[in-house]
Amino acid sequence: MFKYGSQNSLHLLWVNLAQNQRYRPYVETRDIHEFLQRAEQEGAHFLTTVLPLLGKALDAYHSSQSWTPPVQFKLDCSSIPIFLGKAIKLALVGDSLAVDCVRQLSYVFYKLEMTHDPRTVDDCLNQFILVDRGVGSSLGDSQDRILQIHLEKMRRLIARVLCNADPRVIRPNHGGGATACHTTNWEKWHKLRYYKKLDDFFPYSDYFFYSPTHLVDRLGILEESRESCPQARICLVPKDSRGPRIISCEPAELMYIQQGLMRLLYETIEAHPLTSGQINFTDQSINRELARSSSIDDTLATLDLKDASDRVSLKLVELVFPPIWTDALKACRSESTKLPNGKIVELNKFAPMGSSCCFPVEALVFWASAQASIHTAHGIARGGNRVYVYGDDIITAKENFDAVVEGYTKIGLLTNLSKSFKEGPFRESCGGDYHNGYDVTPVRVRKSLSGQGTGLMTCADLCNEIIVKFGYEDARLCVSVIEHAIGYVYPRTDLPYPGSILSSVECASNSVFFKRRWNFNLQRFEHRIRSVNCRVSTKQLPEWEELLRKELSRGRSLTSNQDKYQNPLVIMDSVLKPGEYTEPRSVIETWTWSWLG
Repeated sequence: MFKYGSQNSLHLLWVNLAQNQRYRPYVETRDIHEFLQRAEQEGAHFLTTVLPLLGKALDAYHSSQSWTPPVQFKLDCSSIPIFLGKAIKLALVGDSLAVDCVRQLSYVFYKLEMTHDPRTVDDCLNQFILVDRGVGSSLGDSQDRILQIHLEKMRRLIARVLCNADPRVIRPNHGGGATACHTTNWEKWHKLRYYKKLDDFFPYSDYFFYSPTHLVDRLGILEESRESCPQARICLVPKDSRGPRIISCEPAELMYIQQGLMRLLYETIEAHPLTSGQINFTDQSINRELARSSSIDDTLATLDLKDASDRVSLKLVELVFPPIWTDALKACRSESTKLPNGKIVELNKFAPMGSSCCFPVEALVFWASAQASIHTAHGIARGGNRVYVYGDDIITAKENFDAVVEGYTKIGLLTNLSKSFKEGPFRESCGGDYHNGYDVTPVRVRKSLSGQGTGLMTCADLCNEIIVKFGYEDARLCVSVIEHAIGYVYPRTDLPYPGSILSSVECASNSVFFKRRWNFNLQRFEHRIRSVNCRVSTKQLPEWEELLRKELSRGRSLTSNQDKYQNPLVIMDSVLKPGEYTEPRSVIETWTWSWLG
């Protein structure tokens, strides 16, 4: 067994995963030595870029039944990599545990956050521009009768879903994320910029002020505000080794309305008989269970779309959404965006990721296109076939796979065939991967092992994911590596308490290592453990804007079902006193007295 030493903690974590009792029959000693050697020589590039190629090759085999070995590894005479060769051979003949072994050991660091060199960032931004330039070009052919019929069917389906929803009857709110105008959470309520196209559909007097008296008292704010053209800005956030994720930061006033439209769309789509249970926005378990069962009975196919949100064009939305909804969505849409290098890009896509309306609009488009394709191919009544959509993860009957893909191609969408599965024992959807019904979803390390700030919670979550997959006893060595790396031993408890490890107290209690006190008010023992908190500060005296904020936040709680769509930070702010706000970038570590069960 490998012990702590000069090796990187991530290397030790991989070694202990490989030596887990579940994978021991598939991993040879030479595999561990080769991993340590290459990880030491090639560094993070091997962990995040080269190693995942094994998992990608295996997934590609399951999608096409054709094995293409990664050239970055030495091959034996049968085209099987020597590294993890035993596990790969057994995985190719259908051993589910071997599939799990290869995927876990190759994907464990694939999502690790890392900084990217300027060239990678530039390539990512250039790809964003390139995709946007081609968006919607295929919809301009009015002579393509098949395309026009397809769009007409989509238009009728979407009209049926949205027929009783009025986009003017919304409850807007400010989100907790960054904005294009760099406004803080409290400034969103107290500063106002004027956008004429927004005011034309959503009059400021009706949506941004609590009452006519509020409007009269703050009329000077509108009079002094200069009219401007809404422009988003692009920010880059960590994603994986391939490059950063592109997120659109919207102007605060547009995001305020977008949040209201998003909630209305979510509630309408999830409640309508045509889409209820098929299009979901918070419950991924439906798609996961369908992926699991289909990996056994081979009845459903899973599809994944490439650059999904970036390929839904504004022109497509104009063609398939009811006019009143098109006007509403365009009124709160940014027409251009500013890249980190200062370049301004006029947007042909409906909205990049980051717009609150992006997710519900694309989901409805994907569902309607799939239903229209199935009706065209098989002549089945509209809505008669169930198509399950969560973001860009789509599930449909395997006999409809080709028709659905063809329909997506017609409207300018691109199916990622290497991550779509029509035949065979493997399916994946919404983060759940299954082989013959066996869960082969890898546990992924997403952030470096650190006990500072939010890292304390992130590492606790990682420990709990490993325990859920392998069981407490088999996961102990991995948990020890993580705790040694951050310099803190997590409390063990059977309560889902943040910053703790979920386990049976009778078997794994370590409360003796923490200070203890008796709480006379609650009549229980409490232990002093580490936690994290955001600072709360008073930013504004209670005025009209605070009354509006409290009114729009009325009735919200972290556990309320009716607010399952709301940003948690906004809910936290809503329960504070008027004028008080959390500071999202002020996460501090604190010692708190907590009951561990």
